[in-house]
Amino acid sequence: MTTNPRDLENGSAGIRSAKLDDATWFDEFTIELRLLAVPGIDIGDALASAREFLADSGTSAEECFGSPRNYAAELGLATMPQRAVNGVGLRAGLGVLGLIGFTVSALPLVQGEAVRVDLPTITMFVLVIVGAVLMPTFLRSLARVRPRAWMFVVAVLLGLALPIGLNLAIDSAVTLFTVPALAVVIISALLVLVPAIWSQARHSLREDPLIDPGVTPASGPSLATRLFLGLVTWSMVMVSIVIWLFALFGEPVAR
Repeated sequence: MTTNPRDLENGSAGIRSAKLDDATWFDEFTIELRLLAVPGIDIGDALASAREFLADSGTSAEECFGSPRNYAAELGLATMPQRAVNGVGLRAGLGVLGLIGFTVSALPLVQGEAVRVDLPTITMFVLVIVGAVLMPTFLRSLARVRPRAWMFVVAVLLGLALPIGLNLAIDSAVTLFTVPALAVVIISALLVLVPAIWSQARHSLREDPLIDPGVTPASGPSLATRLFLGLVTWSMVMVSIVIWLFALFGEPVAR
């Protein structure tokens, strides 16, 4: 199934490391095939073929095949339709917009007030839309970077600083116009529920395991896998419920 191996080409071997041991090479090779949206059964076949050839070659995987990224691209394996890959990102982006809508409208609806729309709120929605468009490219780049401790520290700091800074900006911002809270809640509910139902109906988050050649795949995903995929599919809905619980019970307590 794989193409003939070749000598290491001139150029970069990838941004994860300059020289790879065989185990790391196969890990990165698997990641690259996943990023190309190659089905799991074809990835298993490609891995088995590469390991078999490598066992007879007497060289390292990098010397035998070159960089994982280039070799994965040169195989030309069949991929899943790009529409399916982009559809997951689209549904996630719609769900995040719905969550933001609930965040800004739940408490005003409970208090019988309208939703104030200001420049920070508009900026937040625009950033989410731009982020949803760029998310596939960002995830591909992130998957090729070896994790470092400072990355997690930066992510935590940003996760704490952005909401705090946004709340401070909204509190001091000038209201541009208002929107009925009920209308925002209805639109937000559709943005959260429709992607979840769509994913469930189309089974877009189905399991795609790596399958070795000659091995019969299981008739269905395991219970743990089904529970995990269910949590992913309905995660936006569950977070929305939490937002509403805070709006309904947190506000009276604050008083």
